[in-house]
Amino acid sequence: LAEARVSANILFGCAPSVVPSAPGMADQHLQQPMLALTGASSHTNIPQRSKPWPLAARVCMWFSYAQIVASIIVWWLYGIGPLMEVVDEDEVNLFHRAKVMLLPAILLESCYLISSQNYSKQLKLHGSEMSWLVILEYCVKMTCYSTMSHFNGGPVHVNLRAWGPVRGCYTVRYIEWSIAVPTLLTINNYPLAGKQSLATFARRLFPSLFVTWAYIVASWLAEVTPNAAAGWFLLVLSFLAYVAAVWDQIEIVREADRGLSGMRFKILVVVIKEIVFTAYGLWYLLGVADLMSSHSEQMLYTYGDVMLKAVQASVLVVVRNWEDLAELHRALEVKVEMGKDDRRRLFHYANAPIFAVTHEGVVVAWNEHIEKASGIREPDAVGKSILDIVDPSCKEGLKNALDTCSGGASSGAVEMTMQPPSPEQPPVQMLLALIEQVGSDPKTITAIGQDLTEVAAMKAMNESK
Repeated sequence: LAEARVSANILFGCAPSVVPSAPGMADQHLQQPMLALTGASSHTNIPQRSKPWPLAARVCMWFSYAQIVASIIVWWLYGIGPLMEVVDEDEVNLFHRAKVMLLPAILLESCYLISSQNYSKQLKLHGSEMSWLVILEYCVKMTCYSTMSHFNGGPVHVNLRAWGPVRGCYTVRYIEWSIAVPTLLTINNYPLAGKQSLATFARRLFPSLFVTWAYIVASWLAEVTPNAAAGWFLLVLSFLAYVAAVWDQIEIVREADRGLSGMRFKILVVVIKEIVFTAYGLWYLLGVADLMSSHSEQMLYTYGDVMLKAVQASVLVVVRNWEDLAELHRALEVKVEMGKDDRRRLFHYANAPIFAVTHEGVVVAWNEHIEKASGIREPDAVGKSILDIVDPSCKEGLKNALDTCSGGASSGAVEMTMQPPSPEQPPVQMLLALIEQVGSDPKTITAIGQDLTEVAAMKAMNESK
């Protein structure tokens, strides 16, 4: 039953969900008393259902199945039409130019990817994932345009749905679209994924990718099948499938986290993508209706593939990489703040007298132990010069030590004597180790002391004897 349910979910357009088998459910019931005794989370061993696809995604799956079934039936019953005997040389020259225009884009994206690999293991940049997708898209385009330019357009069938003069249907171009367009859809939508991995987000994006691939195949077969009724049926079906894909795109945008950085720009990029795809559909229909010459149609397709889609994909990689760097910056800020908090806790709770001064000697921190040892409270010490607090006999030595430490050199140990506020208390003597805090702003010097008062008193007592 569990396996049948999973299969039904996949077949009818629901996201795969984890269904526990009977033994698993029995084990779960046996674990409940132990979970109650140990206090462990009861969610650890309970299978969680993944969120089902929305209606738009399920409609995309239905249209995908319908197009695949219809295409197979049309191919089996009617086959495909004849090839072009003569191919327009001007159109083939367009493919030569497209191949040359793609080379700099591939080299530039490859250089970016190589430079980002030094950081990908540590930072796990999403930008490098998208860069791989862009290179895949460029390589597909380069392969297809090289094939069309080298083999005189490749297999060019007669467009049997087009009115007016005979025009060609470049099969290799449709093969390129069937791979490059779903790849571009992934690149275009991945910035909306937030912190989801590419594999996780691809499960949600799959219906759009599937229906896009299916309507590209169906629109090609609509042009080359000899049966006019079957061709027009596939053509209408493919455009309805495109409408379903647009609907699912709107749902993906609605599902995205509104708190993502640059959300308005990402939505704008999605809108531009839909405008470009709509323009492709319009060019297709104008070509079928003989309202646009074959050369103009192929020129728009070629420059649209090379320039519009390539630039759009590269911009999205830059956006995604900028997000990764911003996320890294936030993570570093959190780590710095955590480091500062750890240093503050260590400063105040360390079992040693510690204080901090600026390079000019102004006290900026005064912990509890030095307050007890010296009798000088923190509010009375902070903001004053340490040279005004210590005994005049040690001012010169302490000043020299601070200057040495400020220059980045080690000052060694330095002795310091302070007179407590109460005249009844004896002078406090300490041995200080000075450490410059380079990462602080402003730069400070931390003095870690060791109380020598008792040692000095014992030494004076021995000398008096």
